[in-house]
Amino acid sequence: MAQAADGAAVLKKLDKDAKAFADVSYVSTMEIWKNGSKKKTLQFDMTMKGLDKQYISFTAPGDVAGMKILMVGDELWMYSPEFQKVRKVAAHAQSQGFLGSEFTPEDMVMTGLEKHFDAEIGGQSGNETSLTLTPKPDFTSSWSKLELTIDKTKGGVTKIKYFDGSGTAVREQLREGWSKISGKPMPTQIKMKNLKTGAETVIQLSDIKVDQGVEDDLFSRRTLLR
Repeated sequence: MAQAADGAAVLKKLDKDAKAFADVSYVSTMEIWKNGSKKKTLQFDMTMKGLDKQYISFTAPGDVAGMKILMVGDELWMYSPEFQKVRKVAAHAQSQGFLGSEFTPEDMVMTGLEKHFDAEIGGQSGNETSLTLTPKPDFTSSWSKLELTIDKTKGGVTKIKYFDGSGTAVREQLREGWSKISGKPMPTQIKMKNLKTGAETVIQLSDIKVDQGVEDDLFSRRTLLR
């Protein structure tokens, strides 16, 4: 019980640290690697408000430019410039790789961890603490558990391992390139690796801006159609 209570406290702090800013925006470059070679590079602009509002607008290459994604709470919508339509991303489709990458729509929904997972401290070694997360009964997850590594010298989560229903680790996320943004630690490079195929997707953040007073109006289906 003590480990679970301690785990819940650590998870609560992680979410609190993740929303250190009222809003965050940045430019992202996403490289998709398969079989050791880079297959595609995409660019998008991202704006977040708290942990439950996200807006993504793809700017390159040409075949995805104009595509937009909106997350509010646990709901996701996508705008396709080709069809000029907004569609809701069904829950069963949220675990599918997005645009050939190793990232999924579900990764957006899982920004806030405390409301979706129970936590237990797995152990401590030097500057690192491991935290095991299991989905709460009312949350449908693709993963039977997550294992987080928290490095106090970095100031946050540096690694996440994702386990399937049989308990096998199938994905690994690394958060690197830590930098101080307005005095708060933040990773500027995020890698997601498929442990079965070796395929990897690398997101590099730049032009990071915080606390700009982003209005709630941005996070609406109406914005997707603009």
